[in-house]
Amino acid sequence: MGLRFGQAGNSGLVQTFLVGYIATNLLVSKSVPTTAIVYGSLLGFATVPLVGMLGDRFGRRPVYLAMTALTIVLAVPMMATIAAGHTVALSVAMVVGLNIGVLGLFSLESVTMAEMFGSRNRFTQLAVAKEIGGVLATAIGPVLAATLTAVTGHWWPIAAMLIAYSLITFAAAYFSPETRGRDLVRLEDAV
Repeated sequence: MGLRFGQAGNSGLVQTFLVGYIATNLLVSKSVPTTAIVYGSLLGFATVPLVGMLGDRFGRRPVYLAMTALTIVLAVPMMATIAAGHTVALSVAMVVGLNIGVLGLFSLESVTMAEMFGSRNRFTQLAVAKEIGGVLATAIGPVLAATLTAVTGHWWPIAAMLIAYSLITFAAAYFSPETRGRDLVRLEDAV
């Protein structure tokens, strides 16, 4: 479930909450962040296979750790850039945040999580972990972000939440076994 927090939680914040935040708090036309999401998704057609190839070459764990660490490092500069309200810079920040903190992790998530479980109950365990992790991360994220930004009047709670979600995923990846090259016929879970 921890591997899911970074991708799902960051997705809920970047693709859902930020669009409304930018339009209502920064008074930027909502077409700007929605267009940035479209461009980010188009770039994702390159990001997803590229990160997948990196995971195949260097292993799932190191790439997971690198992507989450990069998200942690970029969260504050990304949000500061978005909060400045300059259309082009805001769009670039959203595209980068989407591709590193959401789509990059997405490309690793499904294969890594599937490889963690033995063949006997793989899809049940995968579904439970992905869905519970996804619900926990995305159900509370936008509501908590809206509350915290309303109370503080600032963008830092969004950056803090991106960092928190990514730290959960970083810890989960750090303590997870490497699954690259694992025989998927084996009945036991990876340890």
